[in-house]
Amino acid sequence: MKSYVKQILRTPVQTLFIILLVMIVTVMLTVGGNLWVISGRLSQAYGDDFITIGTITQKPDTMRESTKWDAEKEDYQIRRTSVYNRYAAVEDLAFPEVEYIEEPEKRVYWGSYTPEYVHAYDMMMSPVDDFVIVAEFSPVEDCIPNESVKIKITKILGDDKTLEGSVVWFCDHFNRYPEELKADKTYVAEVSMAPWTHGSRWEEGGDSNKTLEYRPNRVTPSLYTPEGKEIEDLLKMQDVYEVTGGFYETEAGERLLAISNVAAVYNDTQPVVGTNSTDLLLPFYEGSAWVCEGRYPTQEEYTMGSCVCLIPKDFADNNGLSVGDQVMTRLYYTCTADEVDENYIISEYGGSFAFSFLGGDGNLLSPFEEKTYTIVGLYDYMQTVTGIGREELIVPLNSVENKTENYVRFGAMTDENTSFQIENGTIADFLEASAKHGVDNLIYTFYDRGYSVLMEGIQNLINMSAALLVMGMIATVILTLQISHIYITKRKRRLSIERLLGMTGKQCRNISLAGILILLLLGTIPGVAVGMAVSEQVNIEDMGQEDFSRKYSNIGLTAKTEVDLSGQNQGNLAVSCMMGGLVLVFGIGISGVKVRNILKEEPLYLVDDGM
Repeated sequence: MKSYVKQILRTPVQTLFIILLVMIVTVMLTVGGNLWVISGRLSQAYGDDFITIGTITQKPDTMRESTKWDAEKEDYQIRRTSVYNRYAAVEDLAFPEVEYIEEPEKRVYWGSYTPEYVHAYDMMMSPVDDFVIVAEFSPVEDCIPNESVKIKITKILGDDKTLEGSVVWFCDHFNRYPEELKADKTYVAEVSMAPWTHGSRWEEGGDSNKTLEYRPNRVTPSLYTPEGKEIEDLLKMQDVYEVTGGFYETEAGERLLAISNVAAVYNDTQPVVGTNSTDLLLPFYEGSAWVCEGRYPTQEEYTMGSCVCLIPKDFADNNGLSVGDQVMTRLYYTCTADEVDENYIISEYGGSFAFSFLGGDGNLLSPFEEKTYTIVGLYDYMQTVTGIGREELIVPLNSVENKTENYVRFGAMTDENTSFQIENGTIADFLEASAKHGVDNLIYTFYDRGYSVLMEGIQNLINMSAALLVMGMIATVILTLQISHIYITKRKRRLSIERLLGMTGKQCRNISLAGILILLLLGTIPGVAVGMAVSEQVNIEDMGQEDFSRKYSNIGLTAKTEVDLSGQNQGNLAVSCMMGGLVLVFGIGISGVKVRNILKEEPLYLVDDGM
């Protein structure tokens, strides 16, 4: 052993060079092994943390043009609307190759009439009460209402009598040939507020600013079948009726009476949205809406259709409700449209309801399902958020038994009402399956908020670790062969002399391998330490962590604090030692095979070969 050490010391430069090479090879293997483990760690962590949501928008088959008379512009205005030969259904997305975490759902919302609660408009002096009224009126003078004319409201048919006795501007705005109104006659119509006055009478009146006018609405039901086919109204209503004896006993008169308090009904209605997962609602997925008190419904509650709900915090505050209390729903209409609770529209043509609240019998729609829900969470949202209705209640979809009653508005799939969840990293597989089954009229939008970029970075890390491991293994084999050549093969003569001097083959083998082991240890021990240190310098943020917000992850949706994954890149001691041990095993193994083969030969022959 001493002689072996002396020989090593006689060639210090060569020995140090070999130790350095062993150290470099060990660093390569250690870093490669640790990066492999780190990439697996990160892949698991991000896979559990993030979710991938897809939304769907159906492309229209064609566009239909229609015209509408505009009295102010004195011309027909062209309007374009989308036409669908068939509305796509969620059943069209049942691709055998795709395993959904959450099946596609096309959400509707229901109108819940609950006058027993304080609603948003109750806090704002009920502005819609004056926007839509059913009124009897007489013109101030004989006129044709093809421009703004003055009328006196003589009677309000509804409960709110605020405008009774008022003189306001009126125009049969969308009628190309309105009939003349006589000052000595009384007329009745449902009228809604419009933003502009116009015409010679208004100009001659000397008003310095454009004021409001009222325009008549045609009172007719807007009902659809669950398949989206509009139900025809058999009664052809007029915009304006003359009030004569017995008029309110006619079918048209009864309709106007029935609709007279529609504004109050609207004020006391709140939307109820059913879903199978809160994550499928984009405002919650994106973090622009969140539960601020209580909790989210569990997946079991969604699946079982439990009577639990989320309610907006402002609604809870206005009614003294808190988590654990119960809230009543009284559903009376069903709507599927682009926006939740956008059933009152103000445009350049004025304000009006997006659909009628009349049933097929000419009366106001009646509730078809009453239910009490337990509040499990209060939610809040950013003021600029879209996709959250006024005072919207969120309930499990399966908790509503009559899902398709009283359809008042029907629309196609949009990214606001149709969504699904798939496994992370399967977007390409989903699109391939969709193309395979010929579904070409749907537009998909996917949200994973950086997961794809992250996984691309992690895949690069896996590739890097694999390259280091392969190169490290090749370098290990070459280096250990070289070490065995220098310290075993080239020492054949010395080994034969030692055997001739009385040493056994076992002693010669042990001394040789012990020397090589010391040499390898001098390189692998610091190599393992350096390799672990290098592994810990891998910056996870450089792989895309800064490109997304954690609010888009499952953790961001359910936890109050963010999860720190910075420790995921710590070197693994067991893996590092295993990589160092691999160098030792290769070095000792190859050297052991060589020394054993040499010691099998006759010592005298070896001495002769070495001379």
